[in-house]
Amino acid sequence: MESNDSIELPNPRDSRREFLKKGFLAASAVGLGIAGVGTVAAQGERDTLVYFDDYVADAQFRVVSILPATITVRMLALPGGGEVPEISQPDDYNGYAIRYDRGTGSVAGASYVFTKGSLQERTKYEFSRDATVFSSRLGLLETSVRRS
Repeated sequence: MESNDSIELPNPRDSRREFLKKGFLAASAVGLGIAGVGTVAAQGERDTLVYFDDYVADAQFRVVSILPATITVRMLALPGGGEVPEISQPDDYNGYAIRYDRGTGSVAGASYVFTKGSLQERTKYEFSRDATVFSSRLGLLETSVRRS
């Protein structure tokens, strides 16, 4: 039986442009839904990083797979491998490929989230309504997620 969860992961050997292009398949489909300032995460919530274009407040998503550590580190670095001051240890983060649940059984393209904690594959989560800019150079927001 063929799964509709298969996605094309970015290849660390791709050019930075191609690497990020593969990482932002859902950008135009899901839109930007940034709420105001962040709040303290409630019990059961995990602080999570998500690209500006991949964040949709209150959106439900399912974790499709964990990203290899080398891809996570590369996605959290500047082009050419430079670091941003907000992330001194990108290998402290776990990266995940996710798919949004549209509520009608259909899903948008792949998106990515990063957390120092862990998320479970094939589990549904939802983003908080609150997000703050974490790194403008990497285009990342910080928000929290909780199981839905």
